[in-house]
Amino acid sequence: FVRSASPSECGGQYHADIARDIVKKLALLGYSCSVTGGGRIDYVAPHAHVYGFSYGFGKGDHELVAKIIEKQSDDETYATFDDADDLY
Repeated sequence: FVRSASPSECGGQYHADIARDIVKKLALLGYSCSVTGGGRIDYVAPHAHVYGFSYGFGKGDHELVAKIIEKQSDDETYATFDDADDLY
């Protein structure tokens, strides 16, 4: 998963800015993709918590993201998620 970076380092201030650049780059490589949702990840080792939503893309699949984090991380990292419908 991506750790925090300044807007200039990651392509913009909002999810839409970052997604637009990545989708364009992937399209140039012949891939087709779409953004299915957003949210936030708070990470304080060894815990990652997935929650929230994107105003532009809606709420992502937080359970799936938590599973990906655990699968791609070291054995000590664990992830939880909040599937509530409220803002944050």
